[in-house]
Amino acid sequence: MKNIYWENLIKNIIILIILFLSYSSIHNFIYGSSIGIDKLSAGSLLVAVSILAVTACFGNFSFTYEKIKHEDSVTRMLAHATTGLLMLLIGISLEMTSVLSSVLIGNFQIFNLSLVILYLASILYDFWDLKKADLRSST
Repeated sequence: MKNIYWENLIKNIIILIILFLSYSSIHNFIYGSSIGIDKLSAGSLLVAVSILAVTACFGNFSFTYEKIKHEDSVTRMLAHATTGLLMLLIGISLEMTSVLSSVLIGNFQIFNLSLVILYLASILYDFWDLKKADLRSST
C-alpha cells in the first residue's frame, strides 16, 4: 500500500508543474485575443469554463480509491490517470477562471486566493480518500 502514496504524490507534483507552466500560456492567449477586451465574450467563456470545472469536480469527488484493487499496478495506474486528468482539468479551469475574472473585474487577490485554496482542497481530498481506503482495507 505504501507505493500508492508515492505514486499519488508524484501524480500531484506532475500536475502542479503542468499547471505552473500552463498559466502564462492561458493568460497570454486570453489577453492576446479579443476576449481580453470584450467583457461579454469573457463572461460567456467564464460560464463554459465553470461548467467544465463543475463536471471535473463531480467526477473527481465521486471517484474513490476504496473501489480499486490496490495490489494490482494496472488498476492503480488507471485510477491515478483518471484522478490526475480530472485534477488537471480542475486546475486549468481554475486558472482560466482567474484570468477571465481579471478581465471582468480586475485583479482581485482574495478571489484568486480562494481558487488556490479550492485546488489545494482537491489535493487534500485526493490524499484523504487514499488514506481512508488504506484504513478500510487494513481492518
